[in-house]
Amino acid sequence: MSKIDTSNHIIITNNDTESDLAAVAQNLFNEQKYEQALKIYSDMLLYSTDSDLYVKMGTCFEKMGKQETALEYWEKAIEVDPMNSNAFINLGNYYYKKNKLEKAISYWLASLIPMPEEPTSNLNLAVAYTIKNFHTEAFIYYERYLRFAQDKTNEKYLSIKKKIDRNKKLGNDYLKLGVQYQAYGDNLSALKCYTRAAGYCPIFSKIHLNLGSLYYADKNYEESIKHWTNALYLDPHYPKIINNLAISYDILQKYDYAYCYYTRYQKYVSQNAEEYEKVVTRCHKIKPVLNANPYLVTNHLDKAKNAFAECRYFEALNEFKNYVILEPAEQLNYMDLIVKIEQYLNPDKAVIESCMRQGVKLEENEKKYEEASQYFARVLVLAHGGTHEYNEAKRRLGICIQHSL
Repeated sequence: MSKIDTSNHIIITNNDTESDLAAVAQNLFNEQKYEQALKIYSDMLLYSTDSDLYVKMGTCFEKMGKQETALEYWEKAIEVDPMNSNAFINLGNYYYKKNKLEKAISYWLASLIPMPEEPTSNLNLAVAYTIKNFHTEAFIYYERYLRFAQDKTNEKYLSIKKKIDRNKKLGNDYLKLGVQYQAYGDNLSALKCYTRAAGYCPIFSKIHLNLGSLYYADKNYEESIKHWTNALYLDPHYPKIINNLAISYDILQKYDYAYCYYTRYQKYVSQNAEEYEKVVTRCHKIKPVLNANPYLVTNHLDKAKNAFAECRYFEALNEFKNYVILEPAEQLNYMDLIVKIEQYLNPDKAVIESCMRQGVKLEENEKKYEEASQYFARVLVLAHGGTHEYNEAKRRLGICIQHSL
């Protein structure tokens, strides 16, 4: 398991005395003179309470074999700065060594909220989810590691890339073959192909969407729900999947889930008066059943908490959202947690939005083109090519470069 290397992390400050101390402490750390480095870092607390100092001190204690003390300093670093990515990484590594996998995962995910492109956390998460046999999550984080790795020539990177590329190719090949069989009406062969495709590459939502459709046609609604739920994980804003789930749960008379998915589907058909009225009417008919069986509501909260504890974050997010749909008065109590899980699952979004805001402000209002360029360049790293955010950041970066010449 990779560990974060803080050996080159020098604290930057305008105070010359602190800078001198930092350089001396860094040299001592590099020479493995951890006690002497620790003493200087302690003295530096007189000048600053920068959370990076606590990270450094914790790392010194770790090198000295004092793991519990190191833990205290990394936790202190987070108290000072809740967005200190390095502290979260080190805490994740600590709990991984203690075989507390779920806690390690939660800290590594937290480290990605301020720094989504950090390759160490993405790789560590891929490994951890592999151990837990969460294949979709593992595949996602291996892909993220490949995107953000700085050294794309080392043996580890090349080995992972070879396996991921192979699996994606095989997944895509079996998906295409399954589509052909399905078009010919050979659903059994299509089912086998889609199943193999999902085994090789579980992150293609179309595979799960097609599997769900085959099981639905066979009236195996439980299996169709399982695969459409997987598809929703990968493509959470696709109305067709949401409606499919609502209908399937309705057929099975699982009215709590049907109500939740119908409610979500409403916002996608708000401009279609006929479809909207149909969905709203169905929700009104279901609601008395839920009112008469309050355990159906609390059951979602229990499932959400269990999923969260086991790091099944998509399921946790889904169930917390279901719970507040069924119990609107509880929305305020769980909204912060829902936002936190959403950041776990998609840490890039908030950082991209923040970088675009700051970049535009520097470019348009302050005419600080070089500074603005850094924010737009970061968006190009985080955003996928072809998206609106990527194209807009690329356009604005070009403008900034022209002004900087």
